[in-house]
Formats: sequence, C-alpha cells, structure tokens
Amino acid sequence: MFLQALVNGLISGSTLALLALAFSLVYQSCRVFHISLGAVVTLTPYAAMITLQMGAAWWAAAVAALASAVGLSLACEVVNHQPLDRKQASHGAHLIGSLGIYIVVTQIVAIAWGDDVQVLRNGMDSTSNIGDLTISGAQWLSAGVSSLLFVGLIGWLRFSRLGLRLRALADNPIQFCLSGHNAQRYRLVAFAVSGLLGGVAALLTAYDVGFDPHSGLHALLLAVVAMIVGGRSSFYGPIVGGLLLGVVRDLVSWQFSAQWQDVFTFLLLGIVLYIQPNGLIGRRSRLEVQQ
Repeated sequence: MFLQALVNGLISGSTLALLALAFSLVYQSCRVFHISLGAVVTLTPYAAMITLQMGAAWWAAAVAALASAVGLSLACEVVNHQPLDRKQASHGAHLIGSLGIYIVVTQIVAIAWGDDVQVLRNGMDSTSNIGDLTISGAQWLSAGVSSLLFVGLIGWLRFSRLGLRLRALADNPIQFCLSGHNAQRYRLVAFAVSGLLGGVAALLTAYDVGFDPHSGLHALLLAVVAMIVGGRSSFYGPIVGGLLLGVVRDLVSWQFSAQWQDVFTFLLLGIVLYIQPNGLIGRRSRLEVQQ
C-alpha cells in the first residue's frame, strides 16, 4: 500500500508540477502573481467538453482547449498587466486585476454550465497491474505527458535562443532591456507558454478526476505552494516542489485521511520556509532584481 500511495503521489505531483511551472514562468519572467492562471485551469476543460459535444475527435478537442488556454493567458497580459505596467502600477494592483479576471471567468463558467462536477471520459477507466501496483490509463497519460513536457521545456529553456532570453529576462529584467531586447515580446512568450502548460495540467486532471467551475483556484494555490517549496527563483524548483507535494498529500491521505491533506501541505510549506527560505533548490537573488 505504501508503494501504491508513493506512485500515486508522484503521478498526481507531476500534474501539479506542470501547473507550478506554468505559474513560475510568468512569476519569474514578468514579476506578476498570475492568479488569472486559475481562470485558464477553469475554462480549459469546458472548451474541450464543448468541442467533444460538437462531435469532434479527441485530438481536435485537445487542440481547441489548449488554444483557448493560450488565448486567455495572453489576454490577461494584453488587457490587464501591460496597461498596468505602462502606468507603473504596484504589484498589488496587478494582483487585484488578475484576481478580478479569475472571478469574472469563473462566474461566467458557473452561470453557463452550472456548478456540477463534469467528466471528459465516458465509462470506467482502464487499469494495468505491475506486481502489486495498479495504475489507471489516466495516470499513465498524466505521467507520460508530464514527463515529455518537463524534458522538452527544460531543453527549450537551456538550449534555444528564445528560452535563453526568457531566462535572461527572469534573471535580470533591467539588464535585459538595456541590452536592447523587447521585454514586452518575451513577456507574451512567457504568458503563452504558461497558458499552454496550465491548459495541459487542467486537461489531465479533468480527464482523471473530473472538473467544476471552482477547482481552478484551489489547484493554483497548491501550485504556488509547490513553487515556493521547490524554489521560486529556479525553473527546476516547481518540478521538485510539485512532485514532493504530490507524494506528501497522497501519503497523508493513505495514512490518515484526505481531510488532512491541506493541513500537511501548509505544514510542509512552513517547515521549508523556516529551514530554507528560498526553497529547496532556490537561490538568493541579487538586490537589484529583488527591487
């Protein structure tokens, strides 16, 4: 049973790590607390559901849903954060504006489709046994897609010109602009990739356990905790934090009860912040970057 809980935690943690990485991309590159990413998580499964109801194939529904996720994430930057940034608004103004977008989108979704839990798949999920382990088809899908995206994204950030410049923007935005680069263009890239990753995480979760209009904020809150635990100044930190948090939550559910998951989640956050304020693999930022 312990091994089953451990594997379940790693798989659920991989999806959580995807969402944490989506949040971290915008947070590090743009210094924006992207609360409206919760709206992306909320809307994406409904876009897939509508496309499937129209008789489209699964791949077409996934493409349409991810396109809506990227579009909404970009709209958050163009409609909210760019105007506020031009007016040199405070971080609090960005936070309130982002929260407002989340609330508006969530209420529209709730009015249009109700508060009931929806599912993307029909019937029971398939399962496979490896010794004493039982792994569902949705879990195999989550583990495979998440692993491919982790490898692809880290490779993109490390070896592509666009990825390297995005890392440079995250490391020192002032020096990045002084070097003649258009920061606004790379901010759009960060929001687009964030929307894509958030949309994939939302689809994987929706396919596995279902979805409702109010699940986005809770998922985003766990992703923020995962980012902080892993290290908010590192693109590897959200992956480590997400996997660790997934394991902790599943082990707590196995050993005690699912009702204790959030208690141990924030207990872990408090312990990590007390021992390692910059996260497990975070690093101290230079003073000019913190300002």
